[in-house]
Amino acid sequence: MAKKKSAVHAKNIVIFGAMGAGKSSLINLIADKNIAKTGPDQKRCTLTWTKYELPDLFDDGMQCNIFDTMGIENPEIESKEYHRSIKNASHLLRKLDACGGTSLLVYCIQKGRNNSAWRSNYQLFHEVLYQRRVPIVMVVTRLEDVMEEWWTNNHSLLEESHIIVKGHACVTTLKEEDVKYKASREAVRELIRQYAAVTPVPGGWKQEGRVKAFMRRFKQPDPEDKEKEDKLQEGLEGQCGMEKKLASKVAKAFVYT
Repeated sequence: MAKKKSAVHAKNIVIFGAMGAGKSSLINLIADKNIAKTGPDQKRCTLTWTKYELPDLFDDGMQCNIFDTMGIENPEIESKEYHRSIKNASHLLRKLDACGGTSLLVYCIQKGRNNSAWRSNYQLFHEVLYQRRVPIVMVVTRLEDVMEEWWTNNHSLLEESHIIVKGHACVTTLKEEDVKYKASREAVRELIRQYAAVTPVPGGWKQEGRVKAFMRRFKQPDPEDKEKEDKLQEGLEGQCGMEKKLASKVAKAFVYT
């Protein structure tokens, strides 16, 4: 009797970063085809998230699901959009938990962009939402000219901001740069292959049931959920530097969405 093939569990890869950092172009680079829409008209669309299944990405049979997340701006500048983005992030993490968890975080930043939000975005995903339990790597886009030189000149700045990643890739997503494009594609794929967790990490964020929602409206929240809310608010205030009022609003949106 032929043996049954063991189930193949795809790696769930989350790509995050500020609006316009080049996340969609990065996904097209990884896939080596245009599967994600790019351009200025995508600003509002990227406030949500999109899943891309890449079953044939690697020759060894390793399968990947790439999640293109919402763009996240500085909370002090765009507090309403930030709150909206957090609500979408909560839906994403619950979706990922339902799929088994997250294997890798890919932090996408762009050369020449203001780095004021670099630290807050890193803290939000890696330290607050995932509690440093998921491996994280960085991809720097728009490097048609300097490539690896950018990392040599800037990695100390990242370390001073306490942004620590397992690995990095300095890339171009322009196909016109043929040799550099191919090298960039292989560099990012190697990051995924090397650093994606063998066992996906669950976020522990569960959908709030109707009974819990009803009790919360009458000032009797579930103790476990309230503990998560308080811990998340503390992290948003202390680690991300968010104002108390906004941190409370964001924490409630995340835990009780």
